[in-house]
Amino acid sequence: MSDSNLALANLLFPNLPHTPESLEALYPPRTASVVTRFSPSPTGFLHIGGICTSLLSERIAHLKDWIFYLRIEDTDTKREIENGVSMIIKGLTRFGISIDEGPIGPNGTDIGAYGPYTQSQRGSIYQTYVKDLIAKGMAYPCFLDESETAMIREEQALSKQPPGIYGSYSPWRSTTIEEVKVALSEGKKPVIRLRSHGNISKRITIHDEIRGDIEMQDNFMDTVLLKKTGIPTYHLAHVVDDHLMRTTHVIRSDEWVPSLPLHRQMTEMLGFVMPKYIHSSPLLKAEGGGKRKISKRKDPEANVEFFFQEGYTNEALIDYLLGIMDSRFEAWRLENPTADYRTYPLTSEKLPLAGALFDIVKLDSIANTFLTRLSTEELQRRGLEWAREYDKELAVLMERYPEMTFKALDIERHTEKDPRRFTKFSDLRGQLQFFYEETFEPLKSTAPALPECITPEVQKAFIEDYLKAYDPTMERDAWFEQLKDIAHTHSFARTGDEWKTGEYIGRVGDIAMMLRLLLCASAKTPDLCYTMRVLGREIMEKRLQG
Repeated sequence: MSDSNLALANLLFPNLPHTPESLEALYPPRTASVVTRFSPSPTGFLHIGGICTSLLSERIAHLKDWIFYLRIEDTDTKREIENGVSMIIKGLTRFGISIDEGPIGPNGTDIGAYGPYTQSQRGSIYQTYVKDLIAKGMAYPCFLDESETAMIREEQALSKQPPGIYGSYSPWRSTTIEEVKVALSEGKKPVIRLRSHGNISKRITIHDEIRGDIEMQDNFMDTVLLKKTGIPTYHLAHVVDDHLMRTTHVIRSDEWVPSLPLHRQMTEMLGFVMPKYIHSSPLLKAEGGGKRKISKRKDPEANVEFFFQEGYTNEALIDYLLGIMDSRFEAWRLENPTADYRTYPLTSEKLPLAGALFDIVKLDSIANTFLTRLSTEELQRRGLEWAREYDKELAVLMERYPEMTFKALDIERHTEKDPRRFTKFSDLRGQLQFFYEETFEPLKSTAPALPECITPEVQKAFIEDYLKAYDPTMERDAWFEQLKDIAHTHSFARTGDEWKTGEYIGRVGDIAMMLRLLLCASAKTPDLCYTMRVLGREIMEKRLQG
């Protein structure tokens, strides 16, 4: 540490409350063997990929009662959105992802001894380490403006050199403190750059926990550590925070793999120990015979709110994501169909190296299985909770007619003929709208036409006879036999063989469709026998005779 470097550090950062040594004491090593984190930016909605990352991080930590914390990386102030942090916390909480530390207290207050957990509140911490690097000759102020930077890049392009600020292409790399004072007196504001010791021709090897050893080019760029505003870049902030918060495993997207040489170099220059890195592959979507990353702009399923609005259960989505993360999970789930997913011994070893294709059909199958297993009481309760937020009209009706709602939901559930009608809670409207007068009336205007063989005269005569004979206590098989017999007396074939004789005006299916359309205004309904039983005789007569 030279006197001139120390003087430069004190000139740029004269009155900081910390030193590296005091910060080490303030944030001592933890007793937990594993500490993981999720560190999103509040610049948009919570991405489904973020749920993958946080779920994996939380599971790895909590399998043995270790630490998982939330850190908000809000250094990109231009892109930050209103309520971004609360949206993140709400999303994680709704998925049941348990957070030990972070800005999760009342009104976003911190819980935990290693905060602040929001990067915008840690400015003096980053400046402390930048000052130390400057004092050691490992960082320097750079006053290049945009035009000067553009000229350097033009020169590099002509000489076919890698673009960037480094080595001889950094005129402020070897500047004197007097020159810095002059620039400051002229009102110029510097960025602070790392003085990289990397070699442009050198290859280094870095270990990733799932990808193994990766050979990469050494970092030789004088990367910006602090912007002119004093705000740190991601590169500096995450290295400092992961060290002070004692993160042992950094789980992040594979888009950060190219930054590993820089992050290792910075870690070594700061005197830190590198955490273990796990770079997960992104979720993909099929398109045009190929695959691409799920897009925030193109794909509604990129936003976790999509799954909430559609009414997918958290359990189903988590099971689906765990199946993507670990190929052994699906077999475990088959052997343990009702077990809490938290008991599964998830590790990072089976994470796919290539991006997994997001398969909504597979998710629907898992979601359908989960809702099928729920008791009807639980389906009704949780469906109502969903409707109160996403389908308020339906919620009002479910609360107004709780007994009818239960009976309608319960049709053929948990029987040999269980049609497994529910995949997500948004399916409830389609299965319940026939039963409520308030939603049935609007349906009538869009109902399909009756079969051509059902004339007004045939309709009136059949309904008159049918209502006389209808017995709501009949079980389905007996009910259907009675329906066929009555239909037969009105010249409708009971069987396919009868229909082939040419002696009938229609088939029993035409009669059943007539009843279905008159009673439900839809060709797709739950089992007709039980639908009629739930509706009750009074409503049946009103709809059939109306």
